[in-house]
Amino acid sequence: MNNFKNFFAKANKLPLIINLIIALILAQIAPYNSNDISNFGLRFLYWASICSVSWFAWVIINSWLENKLKWPYFFVGALVTFLMTIPLTAYIIILTTFVFNHTLSPQFMTIFWVEVIATSLCIYVLIYVIVANLTKTDQTKDNTTPNPHFLKNTKGKLLYIKAEDHYLRIVTSHQNKLILYKLSDAIHQLNTSDIEGMPIHRSYWVTKFAIKNHVKDGRKNLLQLINEEQLPISTTYIKQLKSKAYI
Repeated sequence: MNNFKNFFAKANKLPLIINLIIALILAQIAPYNSNDISNFGLRFLYWASICSVSWFAWVIINSWLENKLKWPYFFVGALVTFLMTIPLTAYIIILTTFVFNHTLSPQFMTIFWVEVIATSLCIYVLIYVIVANLTKTDQTKDNTTPNPHFLKNTKGKLLYIKAEDHYLRIVTSHQNKLILYKLSDAIHQLNTSDIEGMPIHRSYWVTKFAIKNHVKDGRKNLLQLINEEQLPISTTYIKQLKSKAYI
């Protein structure tokens, strides 16, 4: 759950933007009788102050609790949100008394606190779901292995590559072409990709997908490929091919 912690830590750098957007929306729709403040600018400042207090209270409480509790972060954040409503509700009551000159009964303040808790937890769950999707997308991107650069503009599934002097022959299920490329560089890219395969000879690298079976021609070991080609296998690679269940 460190992804959620990292997200909120990064978000601390953007409280002004977040608060401005939320405050502008609340100033526009004017909930909780805030339309009694007829001046839009003052109404915006009213909501901006509430948003800022809630945010900074959340950040302070979260920084205090996140390393002390070993719970899943969803529950840590929910507890932080609940505790945040205490100073937030107190601030709203004081601000409302000052702005609207209302005297609030203890019963009303209790009911209001419950409303603040419910609203805050709903907002927290919504943000948590959004962050979960964002971090899941980021993880997917991070875990995606790069496609080998030398296979750019190559069609079909790779069968094998072969060194030919300073050139590299690329054989796929749809193509057979030569490019100016080093075999060692191509193998390095393949090793960091999700294409499964291995060298079978000092001049060949073959994908597991391409292998049909292992054949012998006298003392020669050959790989029969799905395209019916036969490639030589160096003796040094026989054990590796067998141990990895390639043959």
